[in-house]
Amino acid sequence: MPLEARWRDLALLFFTRSEVTSPLLRRFTPAKICLPMRKKQQARGRILSGIIQRCFNLRAAQRTPVSVLRPDVLSAIESVITEVEKRVKSLMKPIEGGRFRRAGFVDGSYALEERRGAYLLALSAASLLVDGDRLEGVLRGSSKPLAALLIPKSYGESRASLLMSTLELLSALDLARRGVEAVFLDGSYVSGMLVPFGYVRDVYESFVAATGLDLESIDSYGEEAAGAVMEVAGGEPLASMSKLLDRLAACAGKLYGELGSRSPDQRSKKEALDFAVVYAESTAYLAALNLLLEECSSSGVAPFWVAKDAESRYIVEREGVVGWLNDLTLLDYAWRDGEAVYAVLEGSKFGRPKPCAAWPRLLHEVFGRWSAYGVAYFKLKRVGAAAQMTYPAFVRQESVERALATLLALSDGKGYPRPLSYVHHIAVLNPEFAKVVADELYKREANQLVRSVLAPSGRALAGLR
Repeated sequence: MPLEARWRDLALLFFTRSEVTSPLLRRFTPAKICLPMRKKQQARGRILSGIIQRCFNLRAAQRTPVSVLRPDVLSAIESVITEVEKRVKSLMKPIEGGRFRRAGFVDGSYALEERRGAYLLALSAASLLVDGDRLEGVLRGSSKPLAALLIPKSYGESRASLLMSTLELLSALDLARRGVEAVFLDGSYVSGMLVPFGYVRDVYESFVAATGLDLESIDSYGEEAAGAVMEVAGGEPLASMSKLLDRLAACAGKLYGELGSRSPDQRSKKEALDFAVVYAESTAYLAALNLLLEECSSSGVAPFWVAKDAESRYIVEREGVVGWLNDLTLLDYAWRDGEAVYAVLEGSKFGRPKPCAAWPRLLHEVFGRWSAYGVAYFKLKRVGAAAQMTYPAFVRQESVERALATLLALSDGKGYPRPLSYVHHIAVLNPEFAKVVADELYKREANQLVRSVLAPSGRALAGLR
């Protein structure tokens, strides 16, 4: 037996037997030991097994030869980066001024369980208010999740992410109506505006290529999906999202009824159904984004999106080192001694997207009003990492500076804003939750077709998960 396997078996043996040492427990057969005890034993065994596995991986990595950079290549790279570093250091400004007294913070999470013909999606969102030195929780995050089936399962990962973003936008809107001066969301405003350029465009092109149908007659369905957001947006965000999912499913069903009846073959009917569900969901997302930005613009609330790991390349493109680094990697290096510093880049603007699976009139409005945006980079603690903050162009420079002062005042020892850390940890869902819900739906379903759709993978059915 290989040495690694022997160590793993020994670890599992030790952790399962060491729990059964009392005279009382020795009288029971393994089948009679309570389930919680077994789970604890298995969990502890997996932990130690994982530690041993990492030790063997580390030893293997240490023995693996790695080709290093030649000195002349390293010297050339260093000379280029040194010149760039000098210019990037000059961008730093100190974070100064007063903070927002009352601000809101939002983050969302989703867990996705793939089945043979569907996805089981679990959503959650956490939000809180900071009023001076007082924190007030609003949404409870993963302790109160929302579950839904994604059928058909096409573009499941992308759709799940978009629906989570829609819930975040509804949650941010709820905070904006609670008298805050600013709302902070996890993520990127730029990424949010790029939705019509991604899979939503791909769905449209696939549908048009398969059917060749004229889509001018479906505006009423876009109006219905956008109207559903307007109707539910005033309530508690999670309850509103639940109602919205029901209405979007109904809207997509009616849209497919029209498009499917005009589709010439089975492949085009499949593309018609994919188009219908994505059209309804993406239109709802754009409606929620438009509603939040309209509320913030009219009421003087400043919305900000904060990203820890943005892949943006505004600075590296300007400095001519695209492909070597992204902006945050470069700033982590150039600002390695910086603390409580920031840089605001020149504003930019999105072009108009091509036709996609979303209501054209709403698409035109969103990009006509909100396409201009700003980007700021900041570093709060010397030991922390640089981060990115993006926002629509209607946010004033004074509000940007107050936002940075707010994040600095609320930062933890690692240089990350505590409220954003709180909502992240409150919102994050255990992936097992979606699996458990999907398993229960599968077990209780009597219809054989639906059971086939909800069935686990072949590996799971064979006990190999």
